[in-house]
Amino acid sequence: MVRRIFHLYLSGYSVDMIMKELVTESIKSPTGKDKWSKRTIQRMITNEKYIGSVILGKTYTGAYPNNKQKVNMGEQEQFIMQDAHEPIISVEIFEKVQEEIKRRSNIEIVGGKDKRKSTHYSAKEREGRKD
Repeated sequence: MVRRIFHLYLSGYSVDMIMKELVTESIKSPTGKDKWSKRTIQRMITNEKYIGSVILGKTYTGAYPNNKQKVNMGEQEQFIMQDAHEPIISVEIFEKVQEEIKRRSNIEIVGGKDKRKSTHYSAKEREGRKD
């Protein structure tokens, strides 16, 4: 299923279109639901675990007495452990998807600030086609 989702994304499907395709094919979500969430698919196509790598230090625990777990936004060092397990997809496909995500984004960084592009990706022309 992971390979299929990556393939659909590279074929021009939007995350919403992938969600609809999976429902049409009666494929249940990882939690067993009939409908997939947008966030689940977004997390899948950006998750390095599918290429056999693990990023250590995505979260950290604050100092006492605020021992709450926090998302690491650069406050702590992160480490990548490559070949930690058998990959499901190739590094090349993963990198192509990451490039496509950036290409489709309507946000770009200009002078260190986020700025909306005047145009954005639309998968509408994709909806009529069959692969």
